[in-house]
Amino acid sequence: YNRSYNKRPIITLCITNGILGALSDGLAQAITYRDKHTKQLPERLRQHEDQWPPQPAYDGMRTSRFALYNVCVAPFVGKWYMVLDKYFPMPGVGKPGRDVVALKRMVTDQVVFAPSSLAMFFTTMGLIESGNWQGVREKFRDAYSSALIANYSVWPVVQLINFKIMPLQYRLPFVSSLGILWNAYLSWINNASK
Repeated sequence: YNRSYNKRPIITLCITNGILGALSDGLAQAITYRDKHTKQLPERLRQHEDQWPPQPAYDGMRTSRFALYNVCVAPFVGKWYMVLDKYFPMPGVGKPGRDVVALKRMVTDQVVFAPSSLAMFFTTMGLIESGNWQGVREKFRDAYSSALIANYSVWPVVQLINFKIMPLQYRLPFVSSLGILWNAYLSWINNASK
């Protein structure tokens, strides 16, 4: 990984993120939203349960869409981490201020990047799946706020650890690895909002 990252960082991040995205969607498809997990969906999605299509055994196109999305966003996330490093340089190991810098990176990430990346996710998936802006509006109405609230309950702690401990080349794989469950949640709520 390090050798590949040093030669071609963006391509390495894209491939890694695509594979982890495919794993996430596979996990999401293993979770059936018609059983005990249904109560965890937002109310707006549960009220139309009678209109949900039957859960297929496995949807390869859905996994492909999710993996492709993860490949496409990897350069943006990788560059975002580089921007955070530039504007909030981390003091050397053992020097004071590391906690403050990690906190500044995390707050900036959660205020700027988290809402915009979720908006990009639901816009992209809404357009790909429905082919029109009405599908995007429905995604935002039904799923965006619930996903953003869930984001704020999970990611600040993860990103604080990420920004304080992980070297730049491992940040995206770290969050994508931990994000397998998060992406499974996004895939699950996105699919339920159709």
